[in-house]
Amino acid sequence: MTTTGWHIDDVTLERYAAGDTTAAVAASAEAHLITCADCRARLEPAVAPARLAGIWAEVDDRVEELSRPWPERALSRLGVPEDTARLLAATPSMVTSWLAALSIGVAFAVAASGSSTRGLLIFLTVAPMLPVAGVAAAYGRHGDPSYELAVSAPYSLMRLMLLRSLAVVGGTMLLTGLGSLLLLGHGWTAAAWLLPALALTSTTLALSARIAPVWAAASVLTSWVGVVLLVQGGTGVRLAAFGPVGQLVAAAVVAVAVLALVAQRSRFSFDTGRSA
Repeated sequence: MTTTGWHIDDVTLERYAAGDTTAAVAASAEAHLITCADCRARLEPAVAPARLAGIWAEVDDRVEELSRPWPERALSRLGVPEDTARLLAATPSMVTSWLAALSIGVAFAVAASGSSTRGLLIFLTVAPMLPVAGVAAAYGRHGDPSYELAVSAPYSLMRLMLLRSLAVVGGTMLLTGLGSLLLLGHGWTAAAWLLPALALTSTTLALSARIAPVWAAASVLTSWVGVVLLVQGGTGVRLAAFGPVGQLVAAAVVAVAVLALVAQRSRFSFDTGRSA
């Protein structure tokens, strides 16, 4: 780039205005334009209105993109429609603080498991409870600060609840699954929490058709701990609730809960106050 009296020459200025320069020349011109009012005044009429409008549009898009929460940006990059990504990103259970707390919970559960059967029982009991806690906070007046906005969106309550719950359960089970990899020494038993987790979350969703998600989750989690202790006490085997029979029961519970949820889908077509 040639300059005259420490100013950008006309040819270079016109090429820069048209976007027809190398990156090095453009960087040099921009560095000069920052400090030179005269060259900025010469540049303004040289830039075509359409190009200027395009530049501002790119700036607006970039600012809007950076202002969006990272879960929303990530979902959009995965091809999720913008409106759906925004509703999912507003889920309290997907914010960084929740994911950090969840990671800590998984870490403590894995650490507590150690190499003993009692420790493994603690992990297998706690692991299915984590996605339920996420579902409880994913939807409802008590757990969701964006509840009023969410219910006013052009979505059925059923779809909104399922979208958020699937996102939360997927993320929670992924983190818990990564924790399970540290327990491979226990064999397949390290994954014995998966079906119970699906059973607990599907039951919570089914109950949410009639009572608030928070209370549905509390009822399910309390019952779950009671069942584990009852089965252990009745059989004298610590991991009895997670054996073959327990897995079959969990699968049956999933099927029943899904059928119940489908049968009650009309209850999610309007806000009855029970999800408040």
